Amino acid sequence: MGRMGLRDRLEGGATRLGTTAREVAASGSIQRATSDSLQRGREGFRGLRAMFSDNDEQSTTFERFLILLVRAVRDDERTEERSARDVFETARSRRRRLGLVSFGAGPLVGVANQVADLYCETATFCDLAQVHGLALNDHQIVAHMLVLWSITDTLDEAKAAIDGSRGRSVAGILSSRVAGRADACLPDKLTKRSATKALWNARGAVADAGKGAGPGAVGNVVFAGHRMKRLIKKAELQLGVR
Repeated sequence: MGRMGLRDRLEGGATRLGTTAREVAASGSIQRATSDSLQRGREGFRGLRAMFSDNDEQSTTFERFLILLVRAVRDDERTEERSARDVFETARSRRRRLGLVSFGAGPLVGVANQVADLYCETATFCDLAQVHGLALNDHQIVAHMLVLWSITDTLDEAKAAIDGSRGRSVAGILSSRVAGRADACLPDKLTKRSATKALWNARGAVADAGKGAGPGAVGNVVFAGHRMKRLIKKAELQLGVR
């Protein structure tokens, strides 16, 4: 073999070795990034974890549960400068991060996805309020979520249910709203787990009834981009920022 042929083979071998080294390095970087992301996911959402850390056998109310949910969101979510365009991407990222967290056992067994939906939608509304410079307190956020989930028709009705000024609670409103829907029936004893299931089922059942859709058409959607886009649009209209 001539000198040129040998040199070409050596150079080709060196090139392949260099390529392999870069691929190995890149693979290691990806693995480290994935590991870091998983670790951040497992360590995150401390407010949400704390919300469900105590005895689930203790009775609660929808009003108390929703206030705790809003406070968990505000404890967990960093205050960052975002534009209106960032809100949807943040919502998608948040839902992926929640998927990395092991909520499928312990107090959240059987309701992890439902908790994630309610949490993400509440957090997205809080993002919108922040983006548009609206200083809403916890009770105001809860009232807006009741309207967004079609549990009440107006903010006045929602606010009255939260403070009990008209003698009608969220449970009473839900009971009449989802009458006849077996999957949305209210439990005899309301705990955080049962409140999660009832709110998640009711928000789907009410939406289905309003659209004339079949049972579960919306209620069985865990999280979908199109649902979040609709919620953002409705929230913006509700806040008067479109």
